[in-house]
Amino acid sequence: MAFIINSNSSAARKAFNVISISLVKEHEAFLTTAIGSAFEIASLCLKKDFTHIAVLGGDGTLNEVFNALMNSGKPADELPILCIHPCGTGNDFARNFNLNGNVEIFLKKLDTGSIQYSDGGHVRYINPRREAEERYFINAMDIGLGGLVAQRVNQYRRGKFAFLAYQRSILQTLPFYFKRNTTVRAATTLYSGPAMSIVVANGKWFGNGLGIAPEAQVHDGQLDCVILARVNVWDYLMNLPSIIRCKPVYHPEVSYYQVKELTIEGANNPIELDGECVGTSPAQIRIIPSAVRLLI
Repeated sequence: MAFIINSNSSAARKAFNVISISLVKEHEAFLTTAIGSAFEIASLCLKKDFTHIAVLGGDGTLNEVFNALMNSGKPADELPILCIHPCGTGNDFARNFNLNGNVEIFLKKLDTGSIQYSDGGHVRYINPRREAEERYFINAMDIGLGGLVAQRVNQYRRGKFAFLAYQRSILQTLPFYFKRNTTVRAATTLYSGPAMSIVVANGKWFGNGLGIAPEAQVHDGQLDCVILARVNVWDYLMNLPSIIRCKPVYHPEVSYYQVKELTIEGANNPIELDGECVGTSPAQIRIIPSAVRLLI
């Protein structure tokens, strides 16, 4: 069993210290050293034929590990089983399974947990070097405002009120955000016009506990597309309680769809994947059904 530990997270380091004392299973631990190192470590773990990979970190660490697994080209049954111990700022993917940072529960899960498959997403977009690039996401991606917010979130997540980083960043970014004309196509055109944000979700939650996609299920073989069109700061504040409770927003500029693939047209709209700003639109997105196995 391999443990990939986000070295920037004191919670992750402390959790592993406790886990390692109680763990009977043969294991090997790896500490991340920089952005991208979790991807490299997970790629190495695949070569070593570990049966399980435990991720001690947040959504960003999990995203890197997921990308390494998907880049292998192997089906879920030939990949290591993922065990998630949430130790990040948001831990939004873990919320889909009510996972928390309790070490005792995590240790018990290693012995008695059940296996569940999770879908994932694949996206082709334009990277900062203006080249076409492909990556994967396991939880959610956002085209538009979310890309700019993700950049600002990183400035706040180490501070005293890190748990408010996403909400604070939205309120500081939204009033000055220029909504770009965007076209969203699946089998038909879902929307065309100015849009604040297009969220494509595998899980229900993003932005540190915002229930943006209430109907999303990580194992249903579909992605939930949430289109936030001509939405302003007042709209956001008025509907924030519903979003926090993971309830649908009833607003003429908000719409929900379930898709297997879609295309986002319109240039230079920033894109974030699982909390990391990676590039810009246009983008082509598709579901990867039953991409990985999770120990829940």
